Amino acid sequence: MNLFRNNIETHFKKISINGRMAFGIKCLEEYLTENKIKNIWTERLINTLWEFTSSQNLPEWDTKISDLTPEGILDNHPKNIAKNYKSLSESEFKSLKDFYLKVDDKLIFLINLVIDIGTTDLYGTTGKHSSNTLKSTMEVYKFAKKELHELPDLNKFNFTKFSESNGWGNRVNKELFK
Repeated sequence: MNLFRNNIETHFKKISINGRMAFGIKCLEEYLTENKIKNIWTERLINTLWEFTSSQNLPEWDTKISDLTPEGILDNHPKNIAKNYKSLSESEFKSLKDFYLKVDDKLIFLINLVIDIGTTDLYGTTGKHSSNTLKSTMEVYKFAKKELHELPDLNKFNFTKFSESNGWGNRVNKELFK
C-alpha cells in the first residue's frame, strides 16, 4: 500500500496546482452525482471552483470562494453574519448555511479539502512540489478511493505540468479536463 501511495504521490507531484484543483473538483462532482445532491448551492460552488483553473486573477477568485466555504459559513461566532460575505445577501447566507447544516460531514470535508488545494499556497511560494497542495490533493485522493464508485482518470490531468508557471500550471478551461 505504501508503494502504491508513493506512486500516486509521485504522479501528483508532476501535475500543476491547476491540475490538482481540477482533480479535486472532478472528485467533488462525482460525489455529488453519486449521492444525488444537486441544488443552486452545489452548482454555484462547482462553477466558482472551476473558475480557478482559468482565472487570471486568483485573489479575486479567492474572495468569491471564501464566501462559499463551509468552514466560514458554519462558524458559530456571533460576529459571523451575512454582512461579512460580499457576494451573499442575508437570505442567501441563511440558505447556504441551512444547506451546509443538512448535508453529511463527508461532503463538508471534501468541499473544504478542494478549496484548500486552491487557497493554501495562493499568497506564498509553491516550493519544490507545493507540499501543501499536494497534501490536500492526496487527502482528496484517499477520500475518493474510499467513498466514490468511479474515480476520475488520473491521466486526464497529466497535461498540466508542475514545471509550468511556478507550479501553478498554465491557465486552462474546465472543458480540457472532461
